[in-house]
Amino acid sequence: MNFDIRTDKPEVSVSVITYNNGPYIRECLDSILDQETDFSYEICLGEDGSTDGTREICIEYAERHPEKIRLFLRTQEDAGRERFKSQGVYNYIETTRECCGTYVAFCDGDDAWICKKKLQKQVDLLAADPGVSLVHSDFDKSNEVTGKQIHGFNSKRGIKPCVKQEKEKAIIDLLLCRYAIAASSVVARTSDVLDIFDSSEELFLTYPMGDTQTWCELLRRGRFHYMDEALALYRITKESTSNSLSALKKFEFVNDTADLGLRLISRYNLPNRELMAYKVKNSNRYAMLSGDIHELEKLHASHSNAFEGVEKLLFRINRSALFRPVVAVLFQMRYIRNHLRL
Repeated sequence: MNFDIRTDKPEVSVSVITYNNGPYIRECLDSILDQETDFSYEICLGEDGSTDGTREICIEYAERHPEKIRLFLRTQEDAGRERFKSQGVYNYIETTRECCGTYVAFCDGDDAWICKKKLQKQVDLLAADPGVSLVHSDFDKSNEVTGKQIHGFNSKRGIKPCVKQEKEKAIIDLLLCRYAIAASSVVARTSDVLDIFDSSEELFLTYPMGDTQTWCELLRRGRFHYMDEALALYRITKESTSNSLSALKKFEFVNDTADLGLRLISRYNLPNRELMAYKVKNSNRYAMLSGDIHELEKLHASHSNAFEGVEKLLFRINRSALFRPVVAVLFQMRYIRNHLRL
């Protein structure tokens, strides 16, 4: 059915954030515009000052589809963005705050939807069960560095998110990346997401991601429904916030992820043994690659019993001005080799 957001209030808002996604943004927007629904939906498009032509493409699409797209052109001078460590998280929150539909879906500018009924299927599920706070699905995964593609990533890897498990275990699995949710496969209630932003903004200011916090908080508000079919395409690009050929950049991100995990575990009063081991592992590797062992020394002073086996050995290597640089070079070489195999 044809709807026009200038006259029809959208039932669903699609929050799309993009920065330097020139090769992919057309596919992203086309896949959303091609959705077949019996309700009105809008695309809230947050363009964050790209320099590769993405901004111009977004303007073109907004002018061509005013009945569907509301475009938000952001600049470095935007008030409030200086409070966020991650500019992407700022764009994510501010773009989603513009959404006025009952439900909100997400799609990053380098991802896409691969089913024309995605929105209809997921919104129907949410509308039918008020106890469900988030619907997500399996997804295809494309590595733009290696050219490898996996169709139905979770099913091919034998992963089936156990959404019926205890919420506490599900949160820990989310934080340890054992329960993977592709943001571009998600639909939730807009009121829940906006309330999380307003009531827990401190969770988003100092971390390089915003989706993990959102999922954990949504899980505390209801159940998740997992659809065992691939509805979205998730891309690994050469350089992004969470993926890099630089081991240093990668482990800076993962180390910050571990910090977030510990903060949320404390917030929810959950056991922290696994998260502390995760933090030790990543702090050790980040210190080795960066040469900055200040945080690692503090972590060891307060949690020395968490340094076991290999991690105890790596801690000693990190304190050695002679051995640390050599091991760091070897680790970077191994990281690149493994990265190119993904």
